[in-house]
Amino acid sequence: MGTRSLDLTAWLIGDDDRDAQLAYKRRLLAERHDVVSAARRGCEAAAAEAAALMGAPDLEGAALLVQEDLCVLVRREPGWCLDAGVVCFPSMWSLRAKLGRPMAEIHGPVPAYAEELGAQVDRFLDRLDRPVWRRNWFIHGSSELHQPEPPPLSAGTCAPEDLWLRSERQALRRLPSTGALLFTIRTQQAPLVVVPDDLVRRLAAAVRAWPPELVAYRSAATWRDVFLERYDP
Repeated sequence: MGTRSLDLTAWLIGDDDRDAQLAYKRRLLAERHDVVSAARRGCEAAAAEAAALMGAPDLEGAALLVQEDLCVLVRREPGWCLDAGVVCFPSMWSLRAKLGRPMAEIHGPVPAYAEELGAQVDRFLDRLDRPVWRRNWFIHGSSELHQPEPPPLSAGTCAPEDLWLRSERQALRRLPSTGALLFTIRTQQAPLVVVPDDLVRRLAAAVRAWPPELVAYRSAATWRDVFLERYDP
């Protein structure tokens, strides 16, 4: 899973885009509330503890203080379940579609997750006793932060200058009173044309090695060929 110990003094990350992104969050909460905010009945105590940890009266208020998206994971009979969240900047997934579902179902589309990672992730979350963080990365054909759905295949192929490297800094910490977990997702991105060449070449080598099922999962059909043509010919 690639997790590292998290220094809580560096838990949440702000940058020069903070004001613009918080304004965008406010707009999304006003205009697309049912898409970006959801909570399962019964998780009120865990959601309130998560919000209080960030000095807010509720989860939506907490989400408007930081650039991170916020998810609350609760241990129930099926496993660790996504029971509440404010997710304004998803990378092609729907909060509503995954609400209340255990990790195994949430990550069902991830190739080999059930066989290789499912039980390991559940055990890891059961035993989590210190804050941790990890990173993942995507390539998108748009700079739009709010992407709850994958691009339609009919959208055509992206041009190289349209490609963006998008990375999520994900952090997990246990909530001491309820035992739930607060999962924060800080999305950062940059146009691929400004990313250092050596890094882009490493990304291209990884993308070229993806099996078809991973290409499909990453919605890469609209950008993979153009990306490899430009950066890994």
